[in-house]
Amino acid sequence: MFLRYVHSFRAVAIVIIVAGHAVITLGREDDPRTMDFLLDLLDNGTILFVFIAGFLFEHLSRKYAYPDYLRKKLTNVIVPYVLVSIPAVAYTVLFTDPAAALPQYLGGTSPAYQVVWMLLTGGGTFNYAVWFVPMIALFYLAAPGFMQFVKHPRLYWLIVPLLVLSTLAHRPPEVITPAIALYFLPAYLLGMWASHLRERLEPLLLRSWPWLMAVFGIAVLARFLLSDHHGNDYVDHLFSQEFGPIDWMFPQKVLLCFALLGLMLRLDSVIGDRLNFLADISFTIFFVHCYLLFAFQVGYTHLTGELPQGNLALWLALTVATVALTALGTAVAKRLLGRRSRYLIGS
Repeated sequence: MFLRYVHSFRAVAIVIIVAGHAVITLGREDDPRTMDFLLDLLDNGTILFVFIAGFLFEHLSRKYAYPDYLRKKLTNVIVPYVLVSIPAVAYTVLFTDPAAALPQYLGGTSPAYQVVWMLLTGGGTFNYAVWFVPMIALFYLAAPGFMQFVKHPRLYWLIVPLLVLSTLAHRPPEVITPAIALYFLPAYLLGMWASHLRERLEPLLLRSWPWLMAVFGIAVLARFLLSDHHGNDYVDHLFSQEFGPIDWMFPQKVLLCFALLGLMLRLDSVIGDRLNFLADISFTIFFVHCYLLFAFQVGYTHLTGELPQGNLALWLALTVATVALTALGTAVAKRLLGRRSRYLIGS
């Protein structure tokens, strides 16, 4: 059964992720308060993507067969990831010193080791967003374990301690793939739980989504007004707690997951199929949007001699242009490559 409002959620999630990365592409010196607010609003949007991945896994679990499942993920996600990553990896190894930027991980290593490490972790290059793929690959491999939740729904109670664990652990470096997977695990399971209870949850979300959105807004404002730090609480390792005991960005974005799910359900008849294409190519946008952001940053710096400084108008223009150009490029690639496009760009 195709759930159009969930598909629309996927489209909105990828736009939020691109918008968050557009913020960190821009400098903050000219308008620091606006950039701080955007960070608090948009950072850690990956939770939305993880949530929807869990939702769709549970929703499609009736057709689950582990070998076929892994085969599809290999061809539709892993192979495109490797192909899309090669230019960024080659540029980083050939024209920069990755060991200087990441001495704790790459110091004193050979170029061959650096290439393998970058592909296994998704880190170390300007296409930094693709760390998500090695992480989600661990979830693919763990699919038989997740199927136990489908068969034994009482296991969903484990979400409660896992949520507490992630909120206390904080977000570790993406290059430590098992640790970042543990951090995002409750978001994936929450998505599965939401799918499991979908028929009972939908009426509740239709009534409560404005309240959920209001609480999310209050959480963003509280972070913006009361905290000296903005955006993700990146720590050196799990539980190092450089920014205090609580990772407020995690529960904040969990709230947004359910608020957006209810909003998309409420607007389903209005939105219709308008977001379908964007949702269909969401993985492709995820794979390549950092290339466009990097090209903008390098081009602007080359022309002006300084990094682009952020403001609301430039951030919005950069977000819209990145999504639009990626969508246009994907449409052209799909037309030229036909069915082979899925193996090359994931759509």
